[in-house]
Amino acid sequence: MEIAVLGPEYSYSHLVGKKLFPKQELIFCSKIEDVFQKITEKKVEQGIIPIENMLQGSVRESILGLWKHRVKINHAYTVPIRHCLAGKSRSYTKIASHPQALAQCAIFLSGKEITECSSTSKAMEMAAQSDNFAAIGSPEAAAHYVLQIFQENIEDNHENVTRFLVISLKETIAEKNVKTSLLLKPKEDRPGLLVHLLAPFAAQNINLAKIESLPSGRKMGEYVFYLEIDGNITEERVKIVLDYLRNNAEVYSFGSYEAANLE
Repeated sequence: MEIAVLGPEYSYSHLVGKKLFPKQELIFCSKIEDVFQKITEKKVEQGIIPIENMLQGSVRESILGLWKHRVKINHAYTVPIRHCLAGKSRSYTKIASHPQALAQCAIFLSGKEITECSSTSKAMEMAAQSDNFAAIGSPEAAAHYVLQIFQENIEDNHENVTRFLVISLKETIAEKNVKTSLLLKPKEDRPGLLVHLLAPFAAQNINLAKIESLPSGRKMGEYVFYLEIDGNITEERVKIVLDYLRNNAEVYSFGSYEAANLE
């Protein structure tokens, strides 16, 4: 079984993939969109994508990909993120990394010249090729590229975590620590719409863990809503809410999946 992850080697997605699927072949993708493409084209069976960071919030590219490709979420894993600064020489003039990693190290980077790139591991690769660059990424990536670690734990918050999703075309229904992700596309825009969409969850005592509005991409001012709830789609109370919501919106379920911590 092949698993698609955001590469290159020793990106955080790769490290998660190595822990979750140590015996499977990991296929590296240059963009999150490519992970979705490989799944929908059935070139791989599953993929791993980042969905949310504690400091920087949602990875909108991932949420948009879920909506566009209508894949299923099989598992969610919360992973501690530890950033280090590494390079070949302390004579570097620029610090490179993925925009999310740079934002997570904003205090450390204050006043420094930065360069954005496609992944933290790509930044490490750049640092290995040029003394002009230092990179922010994982200690494992620094070791892989034989770089000196100049400073460890440079993230603004040492409790920093990122949540990753395992996705595929197949739906799995979990039975413990369950979350369900939904997409709501309102049938029309009208006053009080959001109240009508959210009130049923409170009425059925369902915890709404997350809500994110996204532009539909069809016309200005039109939005869709990504939701995460605590509960299983097979529960009667969840079924009642979804049946009600279908009166006001198109409803798509990404599945009910187990949410766990991955150390």
